[in-house]
Amino acid sequence: MQKTKTSTIDWESQRVLSQIADEINKPLTEIIRLIQYLRSKPDTTDHETQRLSSIMLESSEQIESLIEDILKIEQNKKIEILVHDKFKYPSLYKFNEVKINASNNLMTHLKETPGNRISKADLDWLIQLETTILENIDSYSLCVSWLAGELAVSERQIFRKIEKFTGLTPNKYIRNLKLYFAKELLENYTYSTVNEVASAIGLKDPHYFSSLYKKEFGKKPKEYLG
Repeated sequence: MQKTKTSTIDWESQRVLSQIADEINKPLTEIIRLIQYLRSKPDTTDHETQRLSSIMLESSEQIESLIEDILKIEQNKKIEILVHDKFKYPSLYKFNEVKINASNNLMTHLKETPGNRISKADLDWLIQLETTILENIDSYSLCVSWLAGELAVSERQIFRKIEKFTGLTPNKYIRNLKLYFAKELLENYTYSTVNEVASAIGLKDPHYFSSLYKKEFGKKPKEYLG
């Protein structure tokens, strides 16, 4: 028998708990009613017993399916919290492209899209990678070989993982983190000159920085400074 799927719950609604209770109550009430009927009819034929058992099984599977949905939603929320709380710039990662909801969630996406699958170990490694880069964002020595030594992995492994989960080369990934960090500095008016912002992200040439920034965000850094 094909398992019945629950699809009537609005997981974003403030009444989601009431909806869940209603969905469980319907099949559960039916199961209790049939059990009581069978107890009151000890002479029920085998054919009738089989028919009623089939109905109870279907009701049980409805409850089981709903519980599976609840567990998936909770798991997705944990992943969403991890991605958005631990990554400073989650939009840089391919696995963050899918909006998490009941019908199209991140976990399902990661399982069904081989190129975007990610283990917890890889997720932790990427968080460490981003954190390491941001903690040393103003260093002129920040590069792939330096990262490899800092994270105790090969340059090849860094290249493979960054490309897999961001679609970028390591140098482009580092550069994008620098630019996103610079965008925050500019929007918060942390510094008063382009030269200071460029230096804060480890770029010696402010003109080169301005060119990269304009290409990435369509706006020159000096436009923020007035």
